[in-house]
Amino acid sequence: MDIVIAVVAGYLWGGIPSAYILGRYRLGIDIRKYGTGNVGASNVITHVGKKSGYALGLFDGLVKGTALVWAISLLDGSDWAMMAGGLAAVTGHNWSPYIRFRGGRGVSTAAGVFLGFLLLWELGMVILLAGIWGGVIRKNLALWLLFAMFLVPVMATMLNRTDEAIVTTIGVLVLLVAKRLAANWQRPLEGEPLTRVLFYRLLFDRDIASREDWVSRRPEEPQEAVEA
Repeated sequence: MDIVIAVVAGYLWGGIPSAYILGRYRLGIDIRKYGTGNVGASNVITHVGKKSGYALGLFDGLVKGTALVWAISLLDGSDWAMMAGGLAAVTGHNWSPYIRFRGGRGVSTAAGVFLGFLLLWELGMVILLAGIWGGVIRKNLALWLLFAMFLVPVMATMLNRTDEAIVTTIGVLVLLVAKRLAANWQRPLEGEPLTRVLFYRLLFDRDIASREDWVSRRPEEPQEAVEA
C-alpha cells in the first residue's frame, strides 16, 4: 500500500507544471509555445530569464525530487516506495496531468531523486557535473546529459548499490530516453524524415540540426499585429 500511495503522490507532486506557471506569472507566456517546447528550466532560462531558470531548476530538483523521497522515508515508507515515488515524480514532471501530459525532460527532478537516496547522492552529482560541463563548457548539454544518464546505472552497479537504487537509475534512464523520443507529442517538421528526427531527439534533444534555430523559436504573431 505504501508503494501505491507513493506512486500517486509522486506523480501528482512531480506533475506540478512549475515552468508553465512561472512563464505565465513572469511574462504571461505559454512556455510550451517557445523554443524547444520544453516545460523545464532550460527553456525558461532562454525565454524568461537566467535567474528564473536556475531557481526553477533547483525547485524541480530539490522540492519535486529530493524532498519527496525524504518525505516518503520520514513517513516510514520502504526503499521500494521511495524508488516508486521518485520515478513517479519524474514521470509526472515529464508528462504532467495538469497541462495535457506535456512537460519537461526530467533531468533536474531525477538528479533530485538521486540526491534523496543517500546511497545515490554521488550519482546525482555526476548529472550535475555533466550539466555544467555540457552546458557551460562544451555547449552541448543534451548529449552530455544523455551520456551521464547511461553512465549512472553502470556506476550504481559497480558501487554495489541496493537493488532499489539500481532499479531507480535504470528507470530514470528509460524515462529520459522515452521523453526525448516522444518530445511533447510534437510531429516532425514537414520534410524532415522520421528516422533523422528521432536520431536528433535522442542525441541532441531537438528535431533539427541547428540548435540556435530550435531554441529560439517563438509563436507566430497574429496577422493583424504584423499588418499594424
